Amino acid sequence: MRKKRIITSIVVVIGVLVGIFFIIKFGVIGRIDDAISRYFVQNQSDKEVEEELMYETEHDKDGNEYVVKYKKQIVKDEEGNEFEMWEDTAEPKIIDDNFYKGKIEKIEDNKIYFLVDREDKSGGGFSFKDVEDYEIFFDIDTYDFEEDPSSHYWCDSLSFRDEDFWGGSERFHSADALEFLVGEYLRVQDSMFEDYYTGNKNKLLIFYLK
Repeated sequence: MRKKRIITSIVVVIGVLVGIFFIIKFGVIGRIDDAISRYFVQNQSDKEVEEELMYETEHDKDGNEYVVKYKKQIVKDEEGNEFEMWEDTAEPKIIDDNFYKGKIEKIEDNKIYFLVDREDKSGGGFSFKDVEDYEIFFDIDTYDFEEDPSSHYWCDSLSFRDEDFWGGSERFHSADALEFLVGEYLRVQDSMFEDYYTGNKNKLLIFYLK
């Protein structure tokens, strides 16, 4: 029994010595200290980021209050000058987001009739062989272009962009204004979004020259 205790004691002592050796050899204490330091630095950094937020109380069309959280951003203009802007941290909900390629066949009664090319293989490798083209139409009378101060985001939008995808766009308020695009091969984005705060919906219809 006593011999067993002696052996156990020796094993414990050896284990302690081995542990001390590894702590010194591989700097375990230093690593633990670094981890703790990083933790507190990260917390401090998060706190500093939190200080760059701004909260604004706004109202919907029924007078109900909601709070919008904005995040400070530093952006540059075309000349490289920096300036501050505040960006809403909440993203609008995407209700629909459809993309088509084809041609505007005609424009009548404030409606845009668009022939979708089902055999276009240039977008993402998709192929629609042996499937006929089909026609859709966009009823611009259902679009509300009036700015609404009670809406947190934007009114409906009808616009056109040329070959420069990231360039500026022209905005319109009727289908007839797009007569110059009839017969052109185009890409179309037809989207609807819902405001995160108020539930207001807005539509986005963009025509791009292919």
